[in-house]
Amino acid sequence: MLHHKSMPYRRLATLTLALVMLVALISACGKKEGAAGGTVIATYKGGEVTEKEFNKYATFQSIMNPQASMYMSIPQIKEQFIKQYIVSKVLIKDISKEEDKKAQTAADSFKKQLEEIMKTEPDLKKLMADGDLSVKEAVAHYKDLAAFQSYYAAKGEELKPTVKEEEIKAEFEKNPSDFNVISVRHILIKTTDPQTGDAVRTDEEALKIAKDVKAKLDAGGDWKELAKQYSEDDGSKENGGLYENQKSGGWVAAFKEAANTQAVGVIGEPVQSEYGYHVMKVESRVAAAYDKLTEADKDGIKTSVASVKLNEFLTAEQDKLEIKVTLPAEPSPSASGSPSASPSASPSASPSASPSASAK
Repeated sequence: MLHHKSMPYRRLATLTLALVMLVALISACGKKEGAAGGTVIATYKGGEVTEKEFNKYATFQSIMNPQASMYMSIPQIKEQFIKQYIVSKVLIKDISKEEDKKAQTAADSFKKQLEEIMKTEPDLKKLMADGDLSVKEAVAHYKDLAAFQSYYAAKGEELKPTVKEEEIKAEFEKNPSDFNVISVRHILIKTTDPQTGDAVRTDEEALKIAKDVKAKLDAGGDWKELAKQYSEDDGSKENGGLYENQKSGGWVAAFKEAANTQAVGVIGEPVQSEYGYHVMKVESRVAAAYDKLTEADKDGIKTSVASVKLNEFLTAEQDKLEIKVTLPAEPSPSASGSPSASPSASPSASPSASPSASAK
């Protein structure tokens, strides 16, 4: 409940088909036409991408990730998707025959699941039809995704041995408190359902309940009873709200900050996170030191540093391709607009439009 997602890539064994409609992409009149037909929206060394080709990919992404279509309606993010699409398409040519075979096996499994779900989910069929995406094309995209995940993992392992001890220590010293070992009890009063993003109750309502719970605890209330009665954290409510001897680095920011700074043995004021309000009591906290880290801890830091090196490598590969993206211009403001127009009349990003930490 309280942890960040550990990896930005989906496990191939798990398939989530989200039934969402793809945000309509603005048409581009008068642009260059590709050799295979369709508007060219990107060029790179050795090739080009048409709007038709990318729209099919975008439809596939919207099936795999419910938020993809929303993000791709933002020009800057759509441009990044296009660049990532090109880079992955180029790099997967370097995977081994063995990895290619594994990717094909994963794609075959995906095909069976997709076809089964399409029998009972007309919304999915409509999504694919609207995006002009056939089952064969979706399966091909899935194979490419599986192949790139294999490439990404292999390259990360290849870079790990290049990480030096001083780099591991420097990374640790950026956030040493992430390795503090902490035991903390908490009772969560939700404002948001982490699975759906839907509101459960208002901030005011959640804070009032949290303050009432704190008052009961201050008066000598039993943590186990009150956690069972009030806590909405399924991971700890049956255990008196206890997370025992855990490193704080995996917790969401607000909870981690409180766990690292709140006085030991004191029930603090309710702490707000993206999940809601937490009534917290830090029972113990052992500060981390580099020379006390386990080999597993050091290996985790090494993986993190290798990840940065991997992203630098991918950026360099992207630069080598000299990608040029040409997206349609955004619509001009209405002629009726004026400097005195209300700010609410202008498009703006809402807080819910940005990625946030979520439960595992």
